[in-house]
Amino acid sequence: MGKKIVLLALIAGFAAIAVFAWQRYQESVKEEERKAQKRPEDAVVVNVVKAEHVTMLDERVYSGTTQAWSSFDIDPEVSARLVSLKFDIGDQIKKGDLIAQLDDSNYEQAVRQAEAELEVAKAKDVEVKALLKLRKSQFERLQLLHERNATSDSEFENAESAMKVQEAALIQSEANIQNCEARLAAAKVKLDDTRIFADWNSGSDIRHVGDRYVDEGSLVSPGKPILKIIEIDRIKARIPIIERDFRFLQVGQQAEVTTDAYPGVKFEGTVEMISNELAESTRTVVAILSIPNVDYRLRPGMFVRVRIILSEHRDTQTIPPNAILSRNDQRGVFLIDPTDQTAKFVPVKTGLEDRTRVEILSPVFKSNDLIVTVGNHMLETGKSVEVSQLSRLHMAENLAADAAKKESQKPAADAAAKDKQPEQKPAADQPQAVPAESGDKAQ
Repeated sequence: MGKKIVLLALIAGFAAIAVFAWQRYQESVKEEERKAQKRPEDAVVVNVVKAEHVTMLDERVYSGTTQAWSSFDIDPEVSARLVSLKFDIGDQIKKGDLIAQLDDSNYEQAVRQAEAELEVAKAKDVEVKALLKLRKSQFERLQLLHERNATSDSEFENAESAMKVQEAALIQSEANIQNCEARLAAAKVKLDDTRIFADWNSGSDIRHVGDRYVDEGSLVSPGKPILKIIEIDRIKARIPIIERDFRFLQVGQQAEVTTDAYPGVKFEGTVEMISNELAESTRTVVAILSIPNVDYRLRPGMFVRVRIILSEHRDTQTIPPNAILSRNDQRGVFLIDPTDQTAKFVPVKTGLEDRTRVEILSPVFKSNDLIVTVGNHMLETGKSVEVSQLSRLHMAENLAADAAKKESQKPAADAAAKDKQPEQKPAADQPQAVPAESGDKAQ
């Protein structure tokens, strides 16, 4: 039942709009004819509007360049001939993948040599320990004899000296073993370095090859990169912010990013970092935006335009830009005095502006103030004006639309209020109707 009421109300509202608009149009035509007879010969026909309250956005558009979120070069740790390079420009690479294989023949030989030197050092150490055991035994025997005055002092001192020399030889032998073990470990590390793996500490496990610097068969060495690895599952946009806008920018602000590579496509970005220093040459500060790029459509080096909303003014007073003009170095508008149909210049203070609306901070216009938009360049204060028939028709249509909107909302509101009302129950002492049984007959 409620839906039918709303539908009927809408139909009635549209009909009311049509009738009301036609009536106002006929009235405006007659009024135009009457006023044409009374219109001064020098009256200027103008178009007018009323101020509207809308939301204005303080937005800026900056240009910048995209960059990989992170990038680094792969350098070999050892010098050798490049046997195989398994990736090329544009390839996807995972953490832990084998990137390149270097010629390892010389490094394998170095490992075998280090292993042999370690074995020789260990054998030498066994010999030194055995000789030290002998020297200790001789010293202990001569020490007992010396205590009984059974041997000379020189023999005792010679045995003691020989034992200490052998103890020093043992220390040197053990140090030599450690040195050989270190050389073997270093040789193994260099051998392992002939196999280059993809490795990084943070971010996603998938990266891409941004560039390839060498081919197989080349002689590579430390400090000379073979590949460039880039992270592009998110992209950074580097944009310069002028000094005037710097104070409005904050980390976490949302941005809309577009590029000529994808016309009509809008990417979402977030202000990730803001530099604390302005460049002296340009008086700009660098802001870094983070842009999700899971489909890899954006690539480093693209030119982008970044739209950032710095502030939002809700329900603010606005007028069309062509209503504003300058008189005596003052910006203002012409209002129509309803008492004598003359123009009056009123200075205004403007705020935000875009292509279709200008925010008016002061004065506050009345709801019935008529602001001249077309013909204002021919006006001066006190000049007679006449509102055009087109403007009258537009105002009549707006009034009809507002009235119809209120009328269409009223039945729906009444129906909703009716549905919320509690059902009335009959009084206890009031007789209730009893339904007739199927066997009864009408009298």
